[in-house]
Amino acid sequence: MLEFLDSPRVLHSIYLLGSLALFFIGLYGLLAKRHLLKIFVSIEIMELAVYLILIALATSPGETAPILSDGLLTFTGMADPIPQALTLTAIVIGVAVTALGTSMAIQYHRLTGHVGVDAMTELKD
Repeated sequence: MLEFLDSPRVLHSIYLLGSLALFFIGLYGLLAKRHLLKIFVSIEIMELAVYLILIALATSPGETAPILSDGLLTFTGMADPIPQALTLTAIVIGVAVTALGTSMAIQYHRLTGHVGVDAMTELKD
């Protein structure tokens, strides 16, 4: 009954729609929440959605991982490894930026006792 879900084109569409849904969930959290750590989590959700869409757009339906195994001698029908490597690099950089932002939010809480962005207007003075 649900055999059409095994089609590579349907799976590719599900990846794209899922990444768009994740992006908009993160965007909602970014716009609606005022807590610093919730904002960082929302940004991370949006980042993960971008990584997923990059991988989904970089591969064509039916392509496999670029690994020569099982006696294969040529890279036929395999995905390009460059977008995957760049996405892995972006993940590492995103984790480092999130760690830095979280540590700055913790320091801000220690200094001011506030965790919301509404109280940050006092920094202008």
